[in-house]
Amino acid sequence: MSTFTQTLTELTEEELRLLIDARPDAFLPTPPSLGSLATRLALPGSVALTLRSLNASDLRTLERLADAGAELDPVDASNAERPVIPPGALTSLRERALVYGPDTAVRIAPGTLSALPPGWRISDTAPDDFEARLAALPARERQVLETLANAGGVGTTKSAAADANPNTPVARLITAGLLVRANSSTVRLPRPVRDAIAGHRPRIFPTEPPALPDVDHAAVDEMAASQGLEAVRQMRQLITALLAHPVALNKDGTVGVRALANLEKDLGFDPSLLITIGEAAGVIGRGNADDTDVLAATRDALSWLDATLSDQWAVLLAGWVASPWRIDTGHKLLSAESRVPELRHARATILRHGGDMQQLLFHAPLAASGMRDALINAVVAEGQAVGALAQHVSSSPAVAVLDGRDIAAATKDLVPDEVGYVIAQADMTVLAPGPLNPQAARFVERIAQLESPGLASVWRVTEASIRNAFDSGLTSSQIHDWLAEHVLGDVPQSISFLIDDVARTHGSIRAGSALSYVRSDDESLIATAAQQCGLRVLAPTVAISELPLAQLITELRDAGLQPIAEDAHGIEINVAPEPSLVPATPSTLPRPRAIDPAHRERIIETLRSGDTEKSTPAEQSDTLETLRAAARGRRHVTLGYVDKSGRGRTLTVLPLSVNAGEVDALDEANERVVRIALPRITRVTLA
Repeated sequence: MSTFTQTLTELTEEELRLLIDARPDAFLPTPPSLGSLATRLALPGSVALTLRSLNASDLRTLERLADAGAELDPVDASNAERPVIPPGALTSLRERALVYGPDTAVRIAPGTLSALPPGWRISDTAPDDFEARLAALPARERQVLETLANAGGVGTTKSAAADANPNTPVARLITAGLLVRANSSTVRLPRPVRDAIAGHRPRIFPTEPPALPDVDHAAVDEMAASQGLEAVRQMRQLITALLAHPVALNKDGTVGVRALANLEKDLGFDPSLLITIGEAAGVIGRGNADDTDVLAATRDALSWLDATLSDQWAVLLAGWVASPWRIDTGHKLLSAESRVPELRHARATILRHGGDMQQLLFHAPLAASGMRDALINAVVAEGQAVGALAQHVSSSPAVAVLDGRDIAAATKDLVPDEVGYVIAQADMTVLAPGPLNPQAARFVERIAQLESPGLASVWRVTEASIRNAFDSGLTSSQIHDWLAEHVLGDVPQSISFLIDDVARTHGSIRAGSALSYVRSDDESLIATAAQQCGLRVLAPTVAISELPLAQLITELRDAGLQPIAEDAHGIEINVAPEPSLVPATPSTLPRPRAIDPAHRERIIETLRSGDTEKSTPAEQSDTLETLRAAARGRRHVTLGYVDKSGRGRTLTVLPLSVNAGEVDALDEANERVVRIALPRITRVTLA
């Protein structure tokens, strides 16, 4: 009988290349020999990784082989009269070294079934009305199911026999289709029933590839680009707001509910998703400013603001895919509970299949089995918000992210040419006929309010928006000059009049350093300012304050006044404080391991030139794997072991479970369950 290592020695160079491409983790660093490679290929972590790359059809084939006993004995898969598997179904499993041997004697490779989730089967079914039957179960029968669910899904009982008392709880559950009879002494809990008991929606995995709908990829990319640029605009607003006023964090570094609500009120949208993306992309961070822990922009944010729209979108897409943060669990934003590094791999899997449930269940069944509907729906909604998904199809830039290609090149192909001009209309609206370049976008955002987002956006000029522009340091002449230069045609008189009208009242009260002083020709304004801000009046038109000038300006504006700052010569100045910037802590994109062709050839050369190992100690006496396989296959084994007195013993038993360094086995001759520590076992043979 061919062993696993012997099979590896018989692989052709082309088969070795396929194996290296399918399981690169087992070849880094280069294994010194084929025996060493066999050991690596059987490691639980390596096997689990490659099992997640199988589709539902591959797993169904593996399951059929396991049911036929291929884990312990060779199985003839070429029997035309009683086929175990359909023709050609072994190809994918062989390429990954999950099975070995010719079609007439197929074996499942060591460690393969042990890496599957306990009790998980892809082919399990249940009656159509099983959920209603579950709800109507008596307490005793429900307890049997819950006990089995907590114990791994498999149990041993005399009531499993076909001629057993039909009135026992186990027999009634088998009749109802809520338990499966594995053999005369073993029952198994079907996966759908187990999911329902755990409170999850049961899933049926298709074993044939679902039909792909006709997709207009150009329309998908157009929709994704429109939504992606809207996310860019919102991120620009968020960063601008944080540059002006960093958000104080809770003591545990999370964003408080009240702080988040205030930020949402100021911005006009929920910034939760963008905060997590910005933190992962390195444009938003947490740090200390003025002895306060704050959420603020980073130095990278300044570069991002000056970048092209396509580059800005590329940064957001990469940040979203790399983000470890969940915002749909109800935990505080950026809390330790909401940080889930494994989410990056789940997000990439969902994104690769467009968030379509049937595609996920077929192409990534093991990964999908660990994802709840709430997670999938949340990822799909987020993907649509950042332009990674549209119509349940991944956009071209999202595919570039997953494939490790140039993201910026992919976004550049989809973003229309930037424009630096606008069309102003008499109804006080300003139309941007295309995506505005960063400089124009920042200016328009200062003087107008967004009314209709999109690739072509509409903005409205209002008294409040012009006043905000003046508060940010712009002057009426600067606004007029910009409009004259960037508006196609003439600037409507209604907009010009509004600018001049607001300018007449803006700055009617002036502040300077005394520490600070306030002066105005309007005595009533001085009186109001003194009353609202605690100023000391020196004369009817002059008052002084103990506050720094920048803080005084802020308090006067909060009091409803419209001050401007001036220097010692009465010249208007901008006293906006320097923004508080914090260090960036960007996340990394999950990258699958890959081996370049040159390295692959060197690996093959090393394996071919090394000593050929006919067998390894692990294959000669793999106690752990044999016991696990016997427990799964309900096969009796003969154990040689040393008892507590140091004497050698031999016992024929049925292994029930192997975990925590011990084996629990049923000694049927004495009707008892024995527990033996694995280090005491000296020999295991199939009975």
